[in-house]
Amino acid sequence: MKQKEKIQVIAEIGILSAIAVILDFLFGLIPVFPWGGSISPAMLPIFVIAYRHGVKAGLLSGFAFAILQIIVMLAVGQVFPEVNLLAAAAGADTFGPTWLKVVMVILLDYLIPFTLLGFAGLFKNALSNVKAFVLGMVVASFFRYIMHGLSGVLVWGSYTAWFNEEFHTNVSPFVYSFLIYNLTYMVGSLVFCIFVGLVLFKRNLLTVNLNQKG
Repeated sequence: MKQKEKIQVIAEIGILSAIAVILDFLFGLIPVFPWGGSISPAMLPIFVIAYRHGVKAGLLSGFAFAILQIIVMLAVGQVFPEVNLLAAAAGADTFGPTWLKVVMVILLDYLIPFTLLGFAGLFKNALSNVKAFVLGMVVASFFRYIMHGLSGVLVWGSYTAWFNEEFHTNVSPFVYSFLIYNLTYMVGSLVFCIFVGLVLFKRNLLTVNLNQKG
């Protein structure tokens, strides 16, 4: 890869990762489900990087997205403590010492799941094939979903008691995390990304200034 192309990739990663954070923040302000979770197209910029420049660029973009999310979460948490997941995890009624719960949130809620979005780039012909374009999003989103689901069981499992009392149910932490909390907003966000992505795809906007397809 030529120096000019490397600069282009780095610039795109920076710009689209920032756009992803902005989308995540803005759509996060819109309540959708009574138990939490928002539907957002924030994953789409990471998918675009992965499709345009391949898995490595996608993973780097997803990692940058995660780091920026943590920074924003901590900054906003100074004004609205309820959005500070690290502080909430520290006081969560789950197994393990405080430091372990905080580390698990950083890994399972941020670094690993959003980095894994870059694996959409495994589908190298996604910018010219609709099936590959959609399948890449589905597979990468599934990877993210699994990580969030594990976090919901291991770190946030105590919230199941609140859900059972509030909605008069008797579900397990596994069901609450994987089928109720995370599945609902993840499916909604995936559909949102596919819809917007296909609009851009059909208008050939995803290959603009692309010297080499990822």
